[in-house]
Amino acid sequence: MNTTLKTYLNSILRFVFGGVFIFSGFVKAVDPMGTAYKIEEYMSAFNFQWLVDSASWLPIVMSVLLCSFEFMIGIMIFCHIYKKPSKIIAAAFMIFFTITTLIDALTNKVSDCGCFGDAVKLTNWQTFYKNIILDVVLLLIFIFDSKQQKINKKYSSIIGGIFASCVLLFCIYNLMYEPVIDFRPWKVGNKMAPKINEQKPMVTYAVYKNNKTGQEKEYSMDELMKAYNSDAEFASHWTFVTSRAINPNEIKAAGFSLTPFMSNEDESLEVLSDTVSDLYIVGVVALDKASDKGMKKVSEFAKRMYDKGNRVIVITATNPNKWYDFITKYDLKNYMIYACDDKAIEAMIRSNPGVVKISKTIVKDKWSWRQLPKD
Repeated sequence: MNTTLKTYLNSILRFVFGGVFIFSGFVKAVDPMGTAYKIEEYMSAFNFQWLVDSASWLPIVMSVLLCSFEFMIGIMIFCHIYKKPSKIIAAAFMIFFTITTLIDALTNKVSDCGCFGDAVKLTNWQTFYKNIILDVVLLLIFIFDSKQQKINKKYSSIIGGIFASCVLLFCIYNLMYEPVIDFRPWKVGNKMAPKINEQKPMVTYAVYKNNKTGQEKEYSMDELMKAYNSDAEFASHWTFVTSRAINPNEIKAAGFSLTPFMSNEDESLEVLSDTVSDLYIVGVVALDKASDKGMKKVSEFAKRMYDKGNRVIVITATNPNKWYDFITKYDLKNYMIYACDDKAIEAMIRSNPGVVKISKTIVKDKWSWRQLPKD
C-alpha cells in the first residue's frame, strides 16, 4: 500500500475514532452529575459502595476526570497531536472499557452503561460491540500511522491546552448549575402530562382462546361487546385468558410519582395536570444532604412565588419521619410535600436542591439553587 493511500485511510480512521470520543466526552461533560450517578451505580454493582460511602465526593471527581479525559483523547487523535502517547493512552482506555463492558453484558449488573450519557441509549451488548469496532479502528490507526506527519510540539501544546481548559471549565459549570443541554424527559419545553380536559379513559383489552382451534385473539371492550352480540354462544366457544389496561394519561417521565404523607395514592397526574396557576416543584433528593445555603435561597424564592399566587410543592426521597424538622427549619409549612423516588428526582433536576417550573403542564424553566431568578 502506498504512503498516500495509508495517509488518507489513517486520516479517516482518526476522524471516526476521535469523533466518537469527542462526542462521548462532550455529552458526559454536558451532564457530569448524571455521569457521577452512573459511576456510583457501577461502583455499587461491583461491590465498591463502601468507597462511595467513605468518600461521597469520589464519583463527582471521577466524573469530571472521565469526561475531560475522554474528550481530550478524542481531540488528540482527531487533531493528530501528541501522536505516540495519545494512541497508547487510547489503547489502555479501550482495553479497560472493553473488558468492563463485556463483564457488564454478561452479568447485566448495570442495565445501561451511560457511555453516551442520556443523549444516546445503548444496551450492554450494543456497547460492547461498539467498543470492539473502536478497538479495530484503533488497531488500524496504529498500523497506518507509522509515517504520518504530526503537528509540532508548540502547536500541540496550544491546541491541547485550549481544549483541556475549555472542557474542564464546561464540565464544572454544568456540575454547579443545570446542564446547558438537557437530554432528559424534564427538558424545558416538554409537556409532562395531559391537561384535565385532554385526559382520556383507561383502555382495556382482553385475550380469549378459541376452545376448538386453540387460537388466541385480543379484543378491545367495544370489539368484545360486538362479539357477544353477534355470537349468542360466544361464552361457550371462547375462554378468557388474560387482560391488560393502557393508561393514556401517564406522566412523561418513567418512575415519577407523588405520594403525600400518610397515603399510598399517586397524585402526580392530578398535580401536574392542574392548569389553574403555575407550579413550582422544589426537588430535594436527600434532606440531610441538601445545601443549607441552597435551601435558604430556595425557601426565599418559593415564598416569593407562593405570594404571587403560584402553587409550590416540595418533593423528596427522604423518609417522611424526617420531613417535619426540615420544613420547620426552612419555613416550608405552607407547601405540600410529597415522597418521590430518588432516581426520578435526579432525572428531573441535578441540583440538590433545585426548582422546576411547570406552566400548563409544560416545563417552562428549571434552576439550580445557585441560579434562581431574583424576581
